[in-house]
Amino acid sequence: MIEYIQGLLIEKGEGVAVIESMGMGFRIFIPLSTHLRLPPPGEECRLWTHLHLGEKGPSLYGFTSKEEKSLFRILVSIPRMGPKVALAIVSHFSLGDLWRAVEERDLEQLKKVPGIGEKTAERLIVELKGRMPPEREAPVPWESTILSALANLGYSQKEIREAIRRAHLTPQMKEEEMIRHCLRVLGGAIG
Repeated sequence: MIEYIQGLLIEKGEGVAVIESMGMGFRIFIPLSTHLRLPPPGEECRLWTHLHLGEKGPSLYGFTSKEEKSLFRILVSIPRMGPKVALAIVSHFSLGDLWRAVEERDLEQLKKVPGIGEKTAERLIVELKGRMPPEREAPVPWESTILSALANLGYSQKEIREAIRRAHLTPQMKEEEMIRHCLRVLGGAIG
């Protein structure tokens, strides 16, 4: 119904953004990956959206990539999978990491997502097997620099991706600052 919204980013917070478009302010629920890719408030942006009609009324979910939107739609189509858990999955995993966890039947990785227990993780593996979107998401521009720098220090891809997820990085940070935040997480300074 609403394919995307383009307009002025009024504010962004953990899990939500407000975009003004055509004189209206749209409150849009977003995953962490989208939060990190959004420009600072006051700049133009575009979010690919999904309108979810739930018991408590309509909710709008937004993503900076069509691939994440596609994944979200696949997740909410799974029986008893609500949009909040679907958004948590999109926030927790890059597309490649999620598909790897599904292909390798890595229940422990899936259970790290808030709201996912043993049974839900098993159901996710069954439901997602073979449903990978045809295109993969493009990496965040700074992600390869961080992956390379931390890998050179001996950290595994899995450790680095978890550190990136937990470090609360923002697009306004310089790459060196992002690396320092990730190293604090890897060193146990940030929980």
